[in-house]
Amino acid sequence: MTRKMLESVLVALVLDVLANGVPTRSAASCPSFCVCDTWYELHRVSCIGRHLYSIHTGASSDVQAMDVSRNSISELDDYELANIGLSELIYLNLSANTISDIGMHAFDGLSELAVLDLSQNHLHYLLPKTFVPAKSLRILQLSKNNFNSRVPKLQSPSITNLALDSCQISHVPADTFDGLSHLHTLDLSNNLMIQLDSAVLQPLKLTEISIEGNPWSCDKLMHDLELYLTSNNIEHSAVCVKIPGPKKFEKMILYDPQKKCEKCRPPKIANKNMKKDTLTPNKNCTPMPAIGNTTVCVNNTTEESDLTRTLNAISPYWFFAFGFVLGSACGTFACYIWLTRSVTCCRGYRERRSNDIQRVSLLQNLWQFDDSTFNDSGTISCPGTPPPPYREVMLRPGLYRPSSRACNNAATSRTGRI
Repeated sequence: MTRKMLESVLVALVLDVLANGVPTRSAASCPSFCVCDTWYELHRVSCIGRHLYSIHTGASSDVQAMDVSRNSISELDDYELANIGLSELIYLNLSANTISDIGMHAFDGLSELAVLDLSQNHLHYLLPKTFVPAKSLRILQLSKNNFNSRVPKLQSPSITNLALDSCQISHVPADTFDGLSHLHTLDLSNNLMIQLDSAVLQPLKLTEISIEGNPWSCDKLMHDLELYLTSNNIEHSAVCVKIPGPKKFEKMILYDPQKKCEKCRPPKIANKNMKKDTLTPNKNCTPMPAIGNTTVCVNNTTEESDLTRTLNAISPYWFFAFGFVLGSACGTFACYIWLTRSVTCCRGYRERRSNDIQRVSLLQNLWQFDDSTFNDSGTISCPGTPPPPYREVMLRPGLYRPSSRACNNAATSRTGRI
């Protein structure tokens, strides 16, 4: 759309120039790294993709169209274009460069400039009066720059077409286009805007606007914008079209007899004696009230299985409750197993510990009385009694528990014998 519009405006400018009697210049000299030709009756110099770092190409002063796109030009200083003799330019293409700074007087002296292409550069801001000296400027291309929230508030009474698409614009203040009183075509597509107030466009005399490709939030503000564009006959693409759906409790199910009830068509029986065909009803077909002159037949046999209907009838909350109960049961069972093992381990440990203590106590009771102890305490030991085997002591500990009374009795019997 923009290319066709650019060509049409350019043709109109050329015809205007020819009608006013301004003769076209002939090429006096052409730079060695550029191509010079005639384009729409204009003397053009094309230096596309030549790795230029400056606008200084050595072109003659009679150049009317200049294309220096896809180079490495980074800035335009004040009065730079006029100082190198490019004051006759009507068309200037500076797209796909690295321009990040433009002086406020960079276009002074270019009174014939009508088309300026600054798209696909590194522009972050523009001074409001940058294009005021170009009094014939009609088309300004600023696409694919990075303005974000710093949308340029340009002032130019001559600009009619402005392209700000793909510029990462997130918000457009209300006074952004107040200085563009003759703007007719505006392109704000493929940006990051979610809202656009109609008050932004009211100072303009727009006939066409492009706003598609933005993440619009279709609220009341956007509906008011579309209402404003429609009421003022501004050509645009609708971005918040709401598909009307059936209202609540007003949904209707329509049955197509040819598709929904193919199986329940009664077969026709040809009979020469009958004036009309005999129709055999289908048991699986339930007649419905007639809609107009068409009888609707509903087939009772459904394609869905009983399991599918049962699952559809069950509420999702039952699945949640079943999962909760199943999880609780699994957790309880795991805790029971863990506690059972813990109790069993503790019981076995206690039994082993009691057996060890019992064994130690038996051995201590067997050998705790030595000769020195009996001599000190005045008791008599049992010297002639050999100790029992360790195995028997462990198997029958009750039979081999020595006591002081048994030793005293043994000592008394020995003394009487003696």
